[in-house]
Amino acid sequence: MKRWYLFSGIMAAVLGLLVIIFPSFWIKLVVIMIGLAAIGYGIYSLKFTKSLSEDLGYRRTILIKSIVSIIAGVMAVLFPLAIGGAAWTAMIWILIFYLMLSAAAGFYAAALLKDSGIERKRYIIENLLLLVVAILLILISPRSLGNAIIRLIGIIVMVGGIGLILLDVFTNRNTVEGEVVEVKDEEAEPATEEKPVE
Repeated sequence: MKRWYLFSGIMAAVLGLLVIIFPSFWIKLVVIMIGLAAIGYGIYSLKFTKSLSEDLGYRRTILIKSIVSIIAGVMAVLFPLAIGGAAWTAMIWILIFYLMLSAAAGFYAAALLKDSGIERKRYIIENLLLLVVAILLILISPRSLGNAIIRLIGIIVMVGGIGLILLDVFTNRNTVEGEVVEVKDEEAEPATEEKPVE
């Protein structure tokens, strides 16, 4: 694709405009995406993280965290779609509570791995990210502040898209696409075929 900046700029500008016009839709989309991520995270924890240590306390903590993660994820995806309205706001607060509780359980589980020799840095970062997502949800949860933040993100995406369009236009402005033509010299002798020696 020769005009990648142009096409991606147009898509980003349209997406930014849609975010500005329909901010509540994007908040709902974020809730559903976090719900799907929670389901995947719970399944992953059950399958891989639980088997890291034989410590009974660690395994129970990860088991409970995984089950709660799957339940919270299913609720985030299905509950607002089934009921609608105020369920979105309630689901955001349930997800905030789940993320904070999950991070606390994750820090506890990482502490239980201290003497096992397993590298804990990844798990600590993972739980810090859960707290960051919870904080972001707190910021978008009140209706007016959430819509303002989403609209600000939309403006940033739209301006970035316009910037990509301008970058494409100005970098391709002096580019001339041409065709390569082979020029033959008429005075040169034609090539002759050599006969194989027998």
